[in-house]
Amino acid sequence: MAIAEDLVLIAVDPIKRRSLLGSGAADAVVGGAVLVDLVVAERCEVEGPAKKARVHTTSTTPVGSPVHDRALSRLKVGQRQAASRLVPRLGKGAHAGVLAGLVAKGEMVATRHKRLGFLTVTRYDIPDPARRDALVAEVRRVLVGETEPDERTGPLVGLASAGDLVKHLVPGEQRKAATRRAKTIAKGDWAGTAAAAAVAAASAAATAAATAAIVAASAAGDGGGGSA
Repeated sequence: MAIAEDLVLIAVDPIKRRSLLGSGAADAVVGGAVLVDLVVAERCEVEGPAKKARVHTTSTTPVGSPVHDRALSRLKVGQRQAASRLVPRLGKGAHAGVLAGLVAKGEMVATRHKRLGFLTVTRYDIPDPARRDALVAEVRRVLVGETEPDERTGPLVGLASAGDLVKHLVPGEQRKAATRRAKTIAKGDWAGTAAAAAVAAASAAATAAATAAIVAASAAGDGGGGSA
């Protein structure tokens, strides 16, 4: 669906041919995009302020997207769950799932390479970059203040902020101001819509989950560095 696919697409660097979403943040941030898509599709509703938001599941009728339908299979009608806990659950495997979907649609080509002789990495090429270029241009205009966010660019900017993507989307001299603007947009104050409330909750939850993943990875690295 729209936001999750668009987010994953703009996160792929066409030169480096890989996603710019860090491994610890990717699923949480894409999980936030999945939540926004489910709210827009009227499968969920977001209640309460961003950091304490709860998600009310109103329907689990499939929407026709494997990633979103898998997320719906983890929900029950009538449930109310904290967004901070739900977003990481919705995001389990979501990043890889959306990438696979884009490959299946021909919007990306995946190739596997050996690195250091034994490590296998996947690289992604974008055969026709027109859609990605247009999306990045739209998001960049919002980030630099040339246009106001809407129900498409608002979620992308808010989740780009959560995924630390902003610095990759604007020129260096504009990054500081763009980062501040993205954080403001992530709060969802730009429109009184269901999508805006979902962006605020999803961005807060994704940011918290991504930060926790980075801290855990750092702690694991420190733990492995003791003296013999």
